[in-house]
Amino acid sequence: MTQKQAESTGQKLKISGSFAKRLKELREEKGVLQSDMAKMLGIATASYSNWEQGRTLPALTYLPTLASYFNVTTDDLLGITKQDAVDRVRERMRKLPASSQAIVEDLIEEMLKK
Repeated sequence: MTQKQAESTGQKLKISGSFAKRLKELREEKGVLQSDMAKMLGIATASYSNWEQGRTLPALTYLPTLASYFNVTTDDLLGITKQDAVDRVRERMRKLPASSQAIVEDLIEEMLKK
């Protein structure tokens, strides 16, 4: 396995665990059952349960529906914080020339103010 593949696998596992935990939290806050969620989404209860247990992830097409239902962003649903996004940008930014890094850093700081 290459370094890039290992990093991708690690990121997928992190997202899977964060998503599973967040999905369960949101469902419980709403006071609905897994079977209710599955019915609303038109899927088997076992499939929905697998999402909450981190065994599988839903198809991307379900994310907007889930986010809308729980009134959260898709990033929030996936457990991705603003800081996670900033960290990813900064990691990629390190590969840029120093002059470009300064510009990107200024943009990040401006975005964080909002």
